[in-house]
Amino acid sequence: SNYKVEEVESEHVKTAFFKAGESKIELLEATAPESAIAKYVEKRGEGIHHIAFEVEDIYAEMERMRAQGYQLLNDQPKRGADNKLVCFIHPKTANGVLVELCQTIRE
Repeated sequence: SNYKVEEVESEHVKTAFFKAGESKIELLEATAPESAIAKYVEKRGEGIHHIAFEVEDIYAEMERMRAQGYQLLNDQPKRGADNKLVCFIHPKTANGVLVELCQTIRE
């Protein structure tokens, strides 16, 4: 069932999260035509946008991914939905799949 709806204004996107066992499914809706999600849907159509993996230490994982030759889309993690720090791995270095790394923000 739906457990959280949130808008990430900086990314011009509205998110809805659903639990599926131990996993979460996030639905994304563009709130502005210039958003990355709107551009993605316009170019590729609806469907799976990315896959996310939760990590304990996003900074260490980013460094590890860079050392293994992965190209990251972010130099530093940024604040995402669901109280997470996020960064993305470029699809060109991840077999065509946009991959998100996310870490729960500890306050």
